[in-house]
Amino acid sequence: YRERAKDKFTPKAGVFPNADYPLSVIQIDHTPVDIILVDDKYRKPIGRPFITVAIDVYSRMITGYYIALDAPSVTSVGMCISRSVLPKTDLLLDFGLSDAKWDVFGIPRKIHVDNGSDFRAESLKKSCAFHGIDLEFRPLARPEFGGHIERLIGTLMKKVHELPGTTFSNIKQKDNYNSEKNASLTLHEFETWFLTYVVKVYHQTIHNGINKTPTQQWQ
Repeated sequence: YRERAKDKFTPKAGVFPNADYPLSVIQIDHTPVDIILVDDKYRKPIGRPFITVAIDVYSRMITGYYIALDAPSVTSVGMCISRSVLPKTDLLLDFGLSDAKWDVFGIPRKIHVDNGSDFRAESLKKSCAFHGIDLEFRPLARPEFGGHIERLIGTLMKKVHELPGTTFSNIKQKDNYNSEKNASLTLHEFETWFLTYVVKVYHQTIHNGINKTPTQQWQ
């Protein structure tokens, strides 16, 4: 009865055990972004950035992120968690978003992640333990246990594919599009776009899984 047991006990899309209030569970993951960026001075292609992002499973609010040209590491995770925990008023002001709100901060009860070495670093385990955060790992080879963060990353990449310099997600989509030739955004400009999309679009759009906007669900 393996299939019957799997149907009964496997988390379904939009459902996560005990994620029944804000910050009860956040999921974190990272991915290379489907875009080529340019440098600030000569506007020449410098490669793809990586993004680490955290989502509150209950409300679907994005709680934190970290964007860099460096490959993901325990530092990326730490920066994402710090940004998740801290107020974001100054962050929005730094990027010229004085007319936007992102009233999400606080220490989560549980952080749910995959089994990457950056998430299993001893420093991360100790930091979570010190702050009373339960660090929980997905079962191996069971991506459905990270469905919320996977869906969020898919949504973000779909929007990125509308930007100049996108690499798209596969050769068929890309076709004859020259990503490097069309690249025009710097790291700062891309981060400004990301923040604007998060606070003004994603958080204000009705999410099919909860039939509300993430902001409404959080409040």
